[in-house]
Amino acid sequence: IVPYYIISRFSSVPGLTGICIAGIFSGSLSTLSSALNSLSAVTVIDFLKPIYKSRLSETRMVYIAKILSLCYGIICIFFSFIISKVGSLLAVNNTVLAIVEGPVFAIFCIAVLTRKGSEKSILFGLLFGVVITAWIGCGIQISGYNYPPLPLDASGCPNSANATDFLQNSMVACNNLTQCLSTSLPTIKSEPFFLYKISYIWLAPLGFVATLCASLIAILITGWDHDVIPANSKCLSPVTRFWMKEVGFESIMTEKPNQLENEIDLPVL
Repeated sequence: IVPYYIISRFSSVPGLTGICIAGIFSGSLSTLSSALNSLSAVTVIDFLKPIYKSRLSETRMVYIAKILSLCYGIICIFFSFIISKVGSLLAVNNTVLAIVEGPVFAIFCIAVLTRKGSEKSILFGLLFGVVITAWIGCGIQISGYNYPPLPLDASGCPNSANATDFLQNSMVACNNLTQCLSTSLPTIKSEPFFLYKISYIWLAPLGFVATLCASLIAILITGWDHDVIPANSKCLSPVTRFWMKEVGFESIMTEKPNQLENEIDLPVL
């Protein structure tokens, strides 16, 4: 709408249309460049630097970050062509967010409600939930399934119209029988996989359930009796603390946090 308004209103003024379009592009490109540079910096600092500590100098890390920014930009251009083929940008955005939100929320629930979440079981559950949610989300977008509309109830409408009024007020009318028959029929698509019929709104709950079930199964296999999180950890939920007091963990709960290993120190605000 904004480019159309600029062209229709400011086209009579020489140079003003170009300035407005350049301002729009500069604003979007500045935001995009900040995101690409931040992504490349996080990749270098959090992933590459811990692995190659002695081999990476400051100059080499800068060069790697610039190359990664270029690669991430090419990936964004590639995805822009894919997104242009889909119907709704809102559906794609919510699908991408749901792929991460559901599994991450399940991991947080396991961490604050139980003491069993080991590193391997949590990593397995997270990867399983992300893969399942991404598979179903991509299938929903690619299949192009049209959801059936809700049923229409005309029981409360007055029954005063006759056949003549209906034909006169109809939105679709054919001049003759030949025109009606010449109208091309819509192509019938094959039914997609039943999971691809799920609305993208349900992807986050689906990822939550998949991650939670996979993590609990991994915890049962690796050992349910092994408690990873300390009993008096500050990260446990009050519900979990109350349950632990009910089953007889008062002596453990009264211990000082610095007496236990693997305790997480949280800053006091």
